[in-house]
Amino acid sequence: VSNKALHLLAQIEQEPLLNLEQLNPDLVSHAESMAQAHSLRQRLRLLGDYLLTCRSGACEKLHTRMGQRTYLLESSHLYSVLDLRQIAEGQYAAFLNSLVQHASNHVLNCDLCTQRGFICQICHSNDILFPFQFNSTTRCKDCKAVFHLSCKSAKNACPRCQRMKKYLERDLQD
Repeated sequence: VSNKALHLLAQIEQEPLLNLEQLNPDLVSHAESMAQAHSLRQRLRLLGDYLLTCRSGACEKLHTRMGQRTYLLESSHLYSVLDLRQIAEGQYAAFLNSLVQHASNHVLNCDLCTQRGFICQICHSNDILFPFQFNSTTRCKDCKAVFHLSCKSAKNACPRCQRMKKYLERDLQD
């Protein structure tokens, strides 16, 4: 790289300018380190939905840990040159894991955040579910309701979508 290009890259290193979904959506499936980073970024973005609206001040604490990377809570597709370099060097996943762990500890233990959790509408257990719990939950792509993975199979229709469809049909008949 030329000195001029190197200087430019150094200046924009921390700016989230690269939208990987637009530039190369298949990159995530071709590189394990990218798949891991993308999964952690998706979880962090979903956690951001809770932290950004929580009045406890947890978001400010997480912003301090992130430094200039506050965009991590807003988008899972925007990457900086520094992000990509750290992925290549194997440092990014550890950084993201620490952020996800800190954020999820807050959400799971905060009275305000847990009130925004979900109850599985299939088994109706008392478990509070969150969309960032990828290992144990799944989310309806249409209405965004959250279910236990074990309860919601591909053949089961979403009960919330079914209710909304029934209400819509009833309203159209009136």
